[in-house]
Amino acid sequence: MKRKELTALFFVGLMISGIVAAAATEAGASGDPFISLEWLNKTFIPNAVESANNLVDQRFDDLTDELLSSGTVGTELRVKRGDVLQSETGTHVMMMAGDVSISSTGSVVDMTAGEELTSGATCIANHRYLVAEKTTASFTVMSDTAVIRFAGSYEFTPSAETDYNALADALKAMGLFQGSTTAYGSGYDLENAPTRMEGLIMFLRLMGKEDTALAFSGESVTFADVPNWAAAYAAYAYNQGYTKGQGLDSQGNVVFGSFSQLSAKDYMTFLLRALSYQEGIDFNWSTAISDAKTLGVITKGEESLLTEKPFLRSQVVYLSYFSLSAKARGEEVTLLNRLIAAKCVNAVTAQSAMHGLDLQRL
Repeated sequence: MKRKELTALFFVGLMISGIVAAAATEAGASGDPFISLEWLNKTFIPNAVESANNLVDQRFDDLTDELLSSGTVGTELRVKRGDVLQSETGTHVMMMAGDVSISSTGSVVDMTAGEELTSGATCIANHRYLVAEKTTASFTVMSDTAVIRFAGSYEFTPSAETDYNALADALKAMGLFQGSTTAYGSGYDLENAPTRMEGLIMFLRLMGKEDTALAFSGESVTFADVPNWAAAYAAYAYNQGYTKGQGLDSQGNVVFGSFSQLSAKDYMTFLLRALSYQEGIDFNWSTAISDAKTLGVITKGEESLLTEKPFLRSQVVYLSYFSLSAKARGEEVTLLNRLIAAKCVNAVTAQSAMHGLDLQRL
């Protein structure tokens, strides 16, 4: 039986005991009992169980909120595939994003669902977990990245897998990547699929054209689905021939597809353009990934990554970071050298951001 149900029944038992005690002090004839069995079974107990469950849920939520909002406890971690966090009894864990499995010597309580989990279970995003009595639990990251919040002691064992989080940190330091308004995980949202608008903005930054785009005031098409904050990006990109949009909607309005999912082919096309390769001559959108491998822009392992796995913001970060070391078509300078020469990236900042990142490409 779930712990929440046991707690609720305990409260109900206390209420029933009180009613029985009260009934014992009142006189009642055998034909007119003080409490009828039918009322007790069909009305009182169901209502009491529901009320008790609500009280238990509210108390769990209150305790959790108090614990997570405390400034003296709680650590938010951005982790990667294969990382392991081991914790003991009393540790409170909240999954923010990503996939994490649990192995334990006892039980871990899913406080959100009100049930106990056994070893081998998978954590659910936005659920709250408590390591139960006499239990040692290990939380192992199964996705490329994840965000976990711990309140309590833990031991961290890192893996040797690709650290997309570190790549995002480096790009952000150079001004080439920004987080969203998401309140956790630095707003990186590496676990999410990217949108076409996000891909376009990253492309313009790698081209060193973001400031130019934001200052653009020339004539251009107005996309029906582009939010105000992104209008300048879309207008400039259309004017420069970087994008043609996605045609017309049912009302005949031109649409960009701002919130449509960006594919690996889409983003690889952007990267090849940033490196001065010409679509239709050096590569095609339909074969952009294999073409990039032929051109030496990506490795065989990266080709497999882009064709065999879902395309997420973590892969956008990966490709963007390593494209900085790629040489532009017909040139001996790298994309990063270009950005530094154009004063879009500070050389000292870039060196500092990339220092110590000894990451092997796939």
